[in-house]
Amino acid sequence: NFFRLLEARPHLAQLLAKVLAHAPALADQLGRRPELFEGLFDASSFSMPPPAAEFADVLRDAMSGHPYDVALDRARRVVNERRFALGVQLIDRRRDPLEVTEGYARVAEGTLVALARMAETEFEAAHGRFPDSELVVLGLGRLGGHSLTHASDLDIIYLHTAGQGGASGGRKPLGPNDYFNRLASRITAALGVPTAAGPLYDVDTRLRPGGAKGMLVVSLEAFEQYQRNEAWTWEHMALCRARPVFGSEEVRAEVTAMIDGILRMPRDGAKVIADAAKMRDDIRRHKPPRSALDVKLGPGGLVDLEFATHVLQLTTHVGLSTRLEEALEALAAEGLVQANIVEALKLLSRMLVMMRLVAPEDVKPTRETWQLVAEACGAASWDALLAEHDAARQSIAELWNSIKEGKR
Repeated sequence: NFFRLLEARPHLAQLLAKVLAHAPALADQLGRRPELFEGLFDASSFSMPPPAAEFADVLRDAMSGHPYDVALDRARRVVNERRFALGVQLIDRRRDPLEVTEGYARVAEGTLVALARMAETEFEAAHGRFPDSELVVLGLGRLGGHSLTHASDLDIIYLHTAGQGGASGGRKPLGPNDYFNRLASRITAALGVPTAAGPLYDVDTRLRPGGAKGMLVVSLEAFEQYQRNEAWTWEHMALCRARPVFGSEEVRAEVTAMIDGILRMPRDGAKVIADAAKMRDDIRRHKPPRSALDVKLGPGGLVDLEFATHVLQLTTHVGLSTRLEEALEALAAEGLVQANIVEALKLLSRMLVMMRLVAPEDVKPTRETWQLVAEACGAASWDALLAEHDAARQSIAELWNSIKEGKR
């Protein structure tokens, strides 16, 4: 039946060939779940995913009326089909890679919202609701910045709004710490535990106060006190890309205002620069670039650009947007960075999202695949893209070095 289908639809056969030839990450998925290819039969699979809230509703409808484990399977099938289709759009050059990064982020955020709601409902059946309080989830890193790749994990922090004392109202009542920590663990499992339908997302919660040794969930009040009085510079840099992705509208607005207030605190500019430079050196030692084409970790790469942006955000209070492009545009308007830095960000971001598909781990792409990457990034050839890449990284390196030397 499969081969008859390819014979009847030559364009699908060509698409399959492109996926197998150019995208090992997608080919591996097809090897495990051939039914993913069926999702490409419908032309709507090549549209952009709806906004996160709407995608959460799509998942809710897919899971509705099913037992918890079955609902998790159904959610994984829908999500993995959408992520697979986004990858195919990249390989088939149907959409700008920057649009696709936004699509990946919409799917991830919508998935988090839908599975958090489902886990919450399941949890409340045994433990009831906690009076006048709720769980809040902050998205950080690429999730906070609306820009994921095929391989991105989800950086999140769990918060709750309960005060001290009290208990939930269910048949198995819990105090606030037990209640929200158990609920958060259940949400993390819903997002990360593989089922028969495959895995979803790796969840990283180490950016919370205390890191991996700290409580999984802290109160909103404790979080604010920690950020204002105890947090290290790198934690405030991480907060530059933090935004609430789950919680009531009122509490999300409150958290957004709280984050803005923390980021606008007066700072010793020299200390911020010294702390950031030391942390960047530590990252370089412990996580060196994998190759000269590591556009994330290499000199003048995206990590250097993120560090430069966050230092300027914290010391000038300009461009306090979780979207790096918007932040850099605001900084450029104030003359704090060169205007070409925005284009450097776009180029390296396009390359990153493509490389995550065509060159995962130690895969060495063919000449034809490099040409595909070049064209997806707007260049006529691989050599032309390399020249643009070198110029972009030189601009970023100059910016970061000037900040470290106190010239900005």
